[in-house]
Amino acid sequence: MNRAELKEKLYKWFKGLPEKMKDALYPEDITCDICGDELVAETRYHLCAKCTEEMPFIGDHICLDCGVQIDNEADYCDRCQRSHGVYKLNRSPLIYDGKAREMVHALKFGGKKYLVTTIGAMMADTYIKYNMQGEIIVPVPMTDKEKRKRGFNQAELLAYEVGKRLDIPVLPAIAKVKETSQQKELSGKERAENLSKAFEVVYPQVKDRKILLIDDIFTTGTTVNECSKVLLKAKCKEVSVLTACITKLKPLME
Repeated sequence: MNRAELKEKLYKWFKGLPEKMKDALYPEDITCDICGDELVAETRYHLCAKCTEEMPFIGDHICLDCGVQIDNEADYCDRCQRSHGVYKLNRSPLIYDGKAREMVHALKFGGKKYLVTTIGAMMADTYIKYNMQGEIIVPVPMTDKEKRKRGFNQAELLAYEVGKRLDIPVLPAIAKVKETSQQKELSGKERAENLSKAFEVVYPQVKDRKILLIDDIFTTGTTVNECSKVLLKAKCKEVSVLTACITKLKPLME
């Protein structure tokens, strides 16, 4: 290395020194995953007290089917009283709103994959809280094109995090074999038509097993229901669904 090359290398090292010092003094694991503030005490979810307080955790009175929080004394929400999926049940730790929405968006669209640790911990705790059962974890798949565009499948990342915490094997047993339109702009009927014949089971090992299906957001349940149909067709025992968030119920008139 000549003198000019050494000088350039030292210049780059010193230029990056403040950032190196910041990383050493405030490593990622002692700052809040959402706001970035320093954590002054050990926390379960890598969140500061303020973000934890503002996180829309689901309350104890929930729909026995989809797991959405309900404000009356009924056992089932209006949506599930009208239509029931082929899956056994869904459970979610969070309502898809506020800080939860911010966190999921940061993972999916901001590429902040470290959030999988926090979200996965919440999901694993929910599995335990409701005494859910699963012998194999299966993530909701993307097409190859969708996965290339985003760079990763968030459901798959969450599945492996939950599997690690619960000591349950993960098997990407379903493939998405059809390109589909964005679900968020479609009605319930259009969602079902959009996803019809979109999924196939590619691993027969699901036969006679209790499946825990993992996804990030439960909106109408159409996606997890279509995945559950092909799993049940492949002779699994049952399908339980675990999602990070569930959307609020819309009024019946919609």
